[in-house]
Amino acid sequence: MATIKFSTRGNNNPTKIYVRFVANRETDIKLATPLVINPIYFNNSSGKVRKVSQFLERDTLQNQLDTLEYFIISKYNENNVNGDIINKDWLNDCLNSHFNKGEKTDNNFIVNYCDLYIEKLELKTNDRTGELGTSKATITKYKTIKLKIIGFQEFKRHKYKLSEIDLKYRNDFLKYLLEVEKLGRNTAGRYIKFLKTICLDAQKSGYIVSPQLQQIKGFSVQIDKIYLNWDELTKLEEVNLKEKYLEDARDWLLIGCYIGQRVGDLLQLTSQNIKQIGKLDFIELIQQKTKKRVSILVHDKVKAILDKRNGEFPPIYSKNIESSKAKFNLYIKDICKEAKISEIISGARINPETSRKENGEFPKWELVTSHICRRSFATNYYGEIPTGLLLNVTGHSTEKEFLNYIGKTPIDYAQQMAVYWNIQSQKQEKESILRVAK
Repeated sequence: MATIKFSTRGNNNPTKIYVRFVANRETDIKLATPLVINPIYFNNSSGKVRKVSQFLERDTLQNQLDTLEYFIISKYNENNVNGDIINKDWLNDCLNSHFNKGEKTDNNFIVNYCDLYIEKLELKTNDRTGELGTSKATITKYKTIKLKIIGFQEFKRHKYKLSEIDLKYRNDFLKYLLEVEKLGRNTAGRYIKFLKTICLDAQKSGYIVSPQLQQIKGFSVQIDKIYLNWDELTKLEEVNLKEKYLEDARDWLLIGCYIGQRVGDLLQLTSQNIKQIGKLDFIELIQQKTKKRVSILVHDKVKAILDKRNGEFPPIYSKNIESSKAKFNLYIKDICKEAKISEIISGARINPETSRKENGEFPKWELVTSHICRRSFATNYYGEIPTGLLLNVTGHSTEKEFLNYIGKTPIDYAQQMAVYWNIQSQKQEKESILRVAK
């Protein structure tokens, strides 16, 4: 049971009255209140104001302490039920709230600056589109990193300033993300990058940051790029599916692998997106993430799917796009399993019991997610279609970004160059033979 006890320190007159809050063995907090008293009028043993006749304010002050005790216990009961963290900051908030003491936000603290940075994102000019504001997904990313920073502070029982974000902080924070939060290494590496981005913005705004900030580096770990090859796409076309919702999902999956769009853009396509230019049909859309307008030639496989549906795309599963995306992710695993796409490969999947990503060797169908549409398109057509045209469809900003996305290495470039030179050599040899024949 939570308890409250008041006390004073020293013999100075006046002296502050302290409140000690104890909830359990781990939660024992003591803070100064704004209330003061002559220490001779306070009994530290009982935690109450002494009943001394010459202290005329005795009843008023004791009533203030009783009211404060009731307030803190009430807040504890409310917050504890909600699963809130009960610590020194929580008790300080209780005191500020009870005494109507507004605390000025100090943006020199990393968590406070996170709030400021997120507010600034609303007014930032988008580098890609030139428009005002940042995407909802970007704002969500930084709200998430803020929560991770708060969790780390609670773990360390320390509020960090921007000037304390140094190499030691980076290593301790990374260890926390990996071992306590149990995040994947790539996710943890991205969070380190986001942390540095926030601190660099603070530095540009004139705040004091650690001289080691520039040495802080995020990271990414090379992972296998999962995609569906041509043979596997044929298996998907031919598999016999008994449920209509699986047939719809299979058609969406095939369309996605032939047009290379993110699932959020894919599942919102309708016949209104089909445009005819001359004798050719194109799918036109504006990508949600990049705000780029793209036109994709309708592939024969896509046309066959649309024709059997009277020119319409498959139905979606919910008016809520996020719900449709979640169901699509589930259904395509079942479809790939039915199609016997079961090669054992390295990858990472979500453990349903822990809701965490786990690396290992799994049947390929278990690793399939909606993102496989875009990656399959990019990987299958790389080398067959000029890379510049592929970038226009996938929405990647640079060739380097695109090649990293499909997992191409310097060895791949060397092999591609060898094929190119071999073709050129054969072409020159053929031209030489023709000249001699003449």
